[in-house]
Amino acid sequence: MERVKIGLVGFGTVGSSLYQLLEANGQRFARRLGVRIEVAKIGVKDTKKKRPFAPPGRFVQGYSEIIADAEIPIVVELVGGVDVAHDVIRSALLARKHVITANKALLSLYGNELFRLARRQGVELKFEASVCGGIPIIKVIRESLLGNRIKRILGIVNGTTNYILTRMSEEAKSFQEALREAQSQGFAETDPTLDVEGIDASQKISLLASIAFGQWVDYRQVLSEGISGITEKEIQFAKFAGFTFKLIAAAEWLDGRPAVTVFPALLPQEHPLAAIRGENNAVYVDTDFLGTSVYAGKGAGGPPTASAVASDVGDLVQHIVLGSKSNRDKLEPFLQGELYPHQEISYRYFFHFITANRPGIWATVTGRLAENGINIESVHQKWEDKSKPSDLYILVDPAKERQAGKAMREITAAEGISDRSVFYRILLL
Repeated sequence: MERVKIGLVGFGTVGSSLYQLLEANGQRFARRLGVRIEVAKIGVKDTKKKRPFAPPGRFVQGYSEIIADAEIPIVVELVGGVDVAHDVIRSALLARKHVITANKALLSLYGNELFRLARRQGVELKFEASVCGGIPIIKVIRESLLGNRIKRILGIVNGTTNYILTRMSEEAKSFQEALREAQSQGFAETDPTLDVEGIDASQKISLLASIAFGQWVDYRQVLSEGISGITEKEIQFAKFAGFTFKLIAAAEWLDGRPAVTVFPALLPQEHPLAAIRGENNAVYVDTDFLGTSVYAGKGAGGPPTASAVASDVGDLVQHIVLGSKSNRDKLEPFLQGELYPHQEISYRYFFHFITANRPGIWATVTGRLAENGINIESVHQKWEDKSKPSDLYILVDPAKERQAGKAMREITAAEGISDRSVFYRILLL
């Protein structure tokens, strides 16, 4: 039976999981594709390091030997980071090798350049595992929904933040308590900044938006807010009002431009994404003909990510064996354009004002909201101790982001109202 050799660069959590998967399920690939897949060489930084599940005789220093091997048509980059990974992928594409990566940070910076290079070289750059781990959302958007126009994507695309918010909501833990638990369980890094401040989610939604709308989205231009400021009181009031906090990555086509955002949002408890718990991910897609659909599963970790990488391996092997000349997997160059200004997007809002216990506070808050064209839906005020500041919770009807921001600035500038006051957006079905 014919063999197709692959070169694997990186043998960490995902790389070793991929090797185990291919060893365990190699017969399935052989039966379905009529070809055996062989991990011929594994490029690592230190060939002498002891590794679990390490196959003998396949480790090589770095990646140059893999790139130079004419018998290896597929290179799988799983080293992580940006600089070395960029060198690996670019070198492989220039050598006319197909490439698979799970590196969303790299693609969010250099994706458009690398996609163009792959197309020019007549090879494929596949990246299913770069967003939502084992959930095949990229394949869904590029293939399954090809006949639809995607109107809106909402995603819980970061398992760390979802785990933290789940623990805060279900166990009444503080952010710091939930973060420490996430770190002890291996769901959060020692430095969790990329996750909890929304950067990781911005990188992922920028890729999904680029694919869905055909316009390159730079994640650094995405409105990005994290969850580190959410308090137990806000979690409790959201539950009281019928909402659940989630870090939501959103992409929507508005007036000919993509609107792309990441922020902690209040979802109605009946929203499909509200039920996604723990470290799981989910993506809600709204299209013109299919309507809405939801894709959920494990968003990170070695085995789920390896599953997505293996899917890309199978696709490439099939194309190599069949000699496919299809351009389906060669992305068209993305257009360059501007994002829809987030200040013009409308939401309902949940305002949390921290106020002094004194006359005139309500008049200030309601007056400034009215002056900015914001209509109040409901008000709830709570004092735990009348000698201390109170918590004033206000839900409002839809308003534009610029109205909400201007009202917040004016209200917190008034005497007796803390600048620690915040607002959150509410996303409805």
